[in-house]
Amino acid sequence: MPVIYADILLILNLAVDYLVLFGTARLGGLRFERLKGFFSAAIGAFYSLIILFPFTNSILVLSKLAVSVLMVFVAFGKRKTNEIIRILLIFYICSFIFSGFMMLLGSVFNSDSFFIKNGIVYFEFSAMEIVISGTAAFLVTEILRRLFRHGEPEGCSFAKIYHNGKCTVLKCFTDTGNSLSEPFSGTPVAVAKASSLAEILPEELFEELKTGNPSTGSNIRFIPAKTVSGTVLMPAFKPEKVEISGKNEEYEAEEIMIAVSEYAEENTLIIGKNLVLKEKGKFFTEV
Repeated sequence: MPVIYADILLILNLAVDYLVLFGTARLGGLRFERLKGFFSAAIGAFYSLIILFPFTNSILVLSKLAVSVLMVFVAFGKRKTNEIIRILLIFYICSFIFSGFMMLLGSVFNSDSFFIKNGIVYFEFSAMEIVISGTAAFLVTEILRRLFRHGEPEGCSFAKIYHNGKCTVLKCFTDTGNSLSEPFSGTPVAVAKASSLAEILPEELFEELKTGNPSTGSNIRFIPAKTVSGTVLMPAFKPEKVEISGKNEEYEAEEIMIAVSEYAEENTLIIGKNLVLKEKGKFFTEV
């Protein structure tokens, strides 16, 4: 058995686990937050130290399952049991793809560059080999996602926006160039004209959004956006719920904020491809 360097083991597994989690989000249509992904990957990296100790197979199987569930929970939040199972399956598929490509690369260039113990693979790869294998594995997950992704509303649809116990219906367009998100939480941001939302907004909130001057304690957030004339800050709020109807199906935004802009079209909501939509427990997204 070759000498195992704990620092290499931790760093390599941190990088691979992060890529696996990101691939899981892409393949499963889940919103991926970088900070949560990092902490989840760190859990997997520290678990890889189990390679240094002797354990029975039963303990290894149970511990791997427990750590996998924990990683999914940290990265993607609390979910229903059937959704957790679905994400776990995608997570294992992505793990198989990434590990398989790295083992294939190791076998081609140096058969002694990896070995397996306690179900953990220890690689002695250069930085370039990690980048090549990781990129190749990620391309495979992207191909699978595009082959098997579910339908989603394209072009023109309609959005029901719920807030303050009221509802308004706007035309809804998907803008592939819109990837606006709230800087701190990563929540996707749609854009509408303030006057289009007047009937569902409290008068004070409507004025604050329209003027861009929130009062003390307001829940308004400012979203940076690049325009032809430079970067602007758009005031935004979080509605209670947004439902979007496509040709034959209806979706609900998992998380969304709405920014107001005087340049937006009247009675129109512009959504981006980073918006996560769910329908009957299924999730769809273009990140």
